[in-house]
Amino acid sequence: MTGLAYKGSFLRGLPLWGPRIEDTVALESRPFVVVLDLGCGARKAPGTIGVDIHPLPGVDVVCDLSSFPWPFAPSSADGVRLNHVLEHLDDPLHALEEVWRISRPGAWIDIRVPHYTGRYAWKDPTHKRCFSSQSFAYFGENPYSYYTIARFRTKSVRLRYFMEPPRRTILRVWGRLVQWLLDRHPTFSERFLAYAVGGIDEIQVALETIKDERWCGRGVFR
Repeated sequence: MTGLAYKGSFLRGLPLWGPRIEDTVALESRPFVVVLDLGCGARKAPGTIGVDIHPLPGVDVVCDLSSFPWPFAPSSADGVRLNHVLEHLDDPLHALEEVWRISRPGAWIDIRVPHYTGRYAWKDPTHKRCFSSQSFAYFGENPYSYYTIARFRTKSVRLRYFMEPPRRTILRVWGRLVQWLLDRHPTFSERFLAYAVGGIDEIQVALETIKDERWCGRGVFR
């Protein structure tokens, strides 16, 4: 695949996208857990396989996440991490379809994205969009899920007032109070309080891949 490179001998056991799906290594036959940190940059999470468009330190697979399909076999990942990545992509729906394709049934998907009211939503000129707490319900959990065959179960959604802990004590105290409200009354807080408190920085989402045997070996969906 153009623009694709692999680093590290341990990747020899990883099921990568190839000419024949039957040639890839089955997940059950591997003695290790595959967790992909997509768009990791130079801050790859420990114990993961780093994937990024730039060959930075810690990046194991260099590829463009805006180019589909990604170089991983269907149902090959036990977990996928997307830490502030989706807001940079032109087609996050297609990206999440790829996450669904490469993740095994029951895999966990850890996502962090900017909230639409927060200061980080449009601060970065490379951001293409921002999100709400309901953005990830369009994969089987609401009536408008017919746009995609990808299916996820939402395990948790948390609105984070401060993405990074503030240094000043008064702001930390204020942040704990607002976070308490967000955790206990998320829908009310997002609808009526978000702008009043200066916006919400981040959304943390945990998804679980839902997939039956029909799709475990399927390749590209569009």
